[in-house]
Amino acid sequence: MISVRNAVKTFGTKTVIQNVDLDVKNGEVVVLIGRSGSGKTTLLRMLNALELPTSGTITVDGLTYKNDDRKSQIAVRQKSGMVFQNFQLFPHMTALENVMEGLVQVKKMKKSEAEQIALNLLQKVDLLHVKDQYPVSLSGGQQQRVGIARALAMNPKVMLFDEPTSALDPELVQDVLNVIKDLRDEGMTMVIVTHEMNFAKNVADKVAFIHNGHIEEIDTPERIFNAPQSEHLKKFLNVIA
Repeated sequence: MISVRNAVKTFGTKTVIQNVDLDVKNGEVVVLIGRSGSGKTTLLRMLNALELPTSGTITVDGLTYKNDDRKSQIAVRQKSGMVFQNFQLFPHMTALENVMEGLVQVKKMKKSEAEQIALNLLQKVDLLHVKDQYPVSLSGGQQQRVGIARALAMNPKVMLFDEPTSALDPELVQDVLNVIKDLRDEGMTMVIVTHEMNFAKNVADKVAFIHNGHIEEIDTPERIFNAPQSEHLKKFLNVIA
């Protein structure tokens, strides 16, 4: 479903992603872990063409986007749903309108049809009761679940999560993680950046440890957490334990 080959990303003289190769199979959940500043979020954004690789190729569901071809970048974004750590809901729209927006504006769907899809998705994330409320009146966990419903509305092939629980109070984290677990059980392909190690252990098929912009180790959660090979990974796990 996702293929990254020899991807490099530089900002000025700083190389943030270094020669990364990554494969994500259909229905697979890959979790990216590593220290802050290691390149996890940049790599995730490259999968959605929000950041363009300086060199190398990224293919999503058979489509390789090009840096000089905006149409191919948009096409890749339509295949993947992105959920951000700071929610990024439209503040002037209700929860229902937020979920409907992409269906109406991008997919040119009739409002009545978009509304029914949005209602079904809000029910899926257990938020039908707040459909007419604005983001300011929702908890962080509720806003994040609206964000997930909004991403799912576009019927993506892949879901990308950038620290989906980092901005939440601890008591709200589990509601969001439960939604992600449900998506995993339904066979959704996902790439998730997280600092929630217990969640990574429970949800991931593979865990990739990123250090200084490259994938230093990638394996099953059991191998990564119980038998780490690299010294950098061992130190990272000791710090967060």
